[in-house]
Amino acid sequence: MLRDARQLPGNWLIDTDLCIIGAGPAGITIASEFLGQDTRVCLVESGGLDLERRAQRLNHGISVGYSTYLLHHARVRAFGGSSRHWVGPGDETWAARPLDPIDFEVRPGMPYSGWPFDLAQLEPQYEQARSICELGPAGPSPATRDGGVTAAALPLRGPEVETTVFQHGTSTFEGYHHQLARSANVTLLLHATAVHLATGRDPEVVDTVELRRDDGSRCAVRPKVVVLAAGGIENPRLLLLSDRTHRRGLGNRHDLVGRFFAERLSARSGYLAGGRQLLRRASFYGVHADHGTRVQGALRVADPVQRERGLLNCAFFLLPRRSTMTAEAVRSLATLVKGVGRQPLPDAPMAHLRNVVRGAGDLAALGLDRLRRPSDDRTVLVLRFQAEQAPNRESRVTLGSRRDPLGLPVAQLDWRMAASDRDSIRRSQELVDGALRAAGLGHVELPLGDERPPTLIEGNYHHLGATRMHASPRLGVTDPDCRVHSVRNLYVAGSSLFPTYGCSNPTLTVVALALRLADHLQKVLAGRPLLRLGQ
Repeated sequence: MLRDARQLPGNWLIDTDLCIIGAGPAGITIASEFLGQDTRVCLVESGGLDLERRAQRLNHGISVGYSTYLLHHARVRAFGGSSRHWVGPGDETWAARPLDPIDFEVRPGMPYSGWPFDLAQLEPQYEQARSICELGPAGPSPATRDGGVTAAALPLRGPEVETTVFQHGTSTFEGYHHQLARSANVTLLLHATAVHLATGRDPEVVDTVELRRDDGSRCAVRPKVVVLAAGGIENPRLLLLSDRTHRRGLGNRHDLVGRFFAERLSARSGYLAGGRQLLRRASFYGVHADHGTRVQGALRVADPVQRERGLLNCAFFLLPRRSTMTAEAVRSLATLVKGVGRQPLPDAPMAHLRNVVRGAGDLAALGLDRLRRPSDDRTVLVLRFQAEQAPNRESRVTLGSRRDPLGLPVAQLDWRMAASDRDSIRRSQELVDGALRAAGLGHVELPLGDERPPTLIEGNYHHLGATRMHASPRLGVTDPDCRVHSVRNLYVAGSSLFPTYGCSNPTLTVVALALRLADHLQKVLAGRPLLRLGQ
């Protein structure tokens, strides 16, 4: 059933078994698992079926840490959630890859690392998640495939550096709207913004989800179980807004809500010199079709080497670019242009400006090069990394001093990186450079660490970790079943659950975790009693 909160009477109240806040990939996946069942589900979405300026204004926030994108550019309030960011002009696909075994491990020398379960426990859900995301089945690692074009295109198969595969899809979650809207047991409620999770006499149970319409008027949902699936920034924000008694936030007994915020680190980190042979064989490293599935190859340091050397997980993409784009003036100009839409401004703007002035000739050469027909003689392979950062307790989401159109404090993001995060990327790239040299395929020029001023590291709109899972309430906001430790009927879904992050795009794992949570909730709602805390 499809309902629009703007058309409901004044103090409208719905009783439901399961209230899911947020109709993005996680929320839609969970709701879809209950289609046709007796469980009453209310899926609440702040936006509408399409992107609307009014809803997007609620995503404005403040950034006070490392220079990053404006928060309203990185989030979507509409049916489909973050999947509405995936497809656009010049970017018709989105990347998917499961996490690696090492991502789940407690790693020596990395405080707070490790998941409360291993990869094997998520494998069944990964298979189903690929189907939901309309991706191809998992295949063998390209490093073990023999024969054909694939083997010829993959020269790096050594013990330290391996080639891995990211699948690319084009599907968004908008297509699930019709199934949910026609369902007899699911109410899809649009234009209703959750603003408070209220507890009554029992502080361990959420008894009301307070909602606001566009005009600020109120309505509510009275649920048995609540799932917070509003995104990696909005999940902690809503928890912080939801304890009016102690003003510390719901589920925040140990001051963990909003902490450990992380992003997927990304930047250009050099280019290959003398790589003519690899350039001719590098089609595998671009998005291409493989047995009907679009895939892209990338290089990464193998798990055993990461363990041995204490490295963070990192993938390197080999991207064909015009050789004139490797000039430092081009890098600095790109940084200055990106800085216009970032908060705070990137470091060392004057140093970047000096690079631009000194490299005016390089910029002119780039302009002329763009007028010519592309040719292999003027093409190089640029390395661009996608890396994890180590869990950082001081990197966090809090409530800001400004207020949104509904009068609530906006999210304030203090994103932090450690010098060791950048150093791990540099050391990983040194191993890639060594593997390329050993194979006679070129070497890396201007690697990360040699550039002046330092490269601006970007986030990929992957909002991770701010309601992390851990078996102990002193180290995590939620338990291994994704339940908030101090609330018996409140669960969290999405990338904010990740305790450590890996180098893979998060959505496939988000959907797999949502399937795992849906299975647990079906058992809970089928009659298993909610445990008292501490049991």
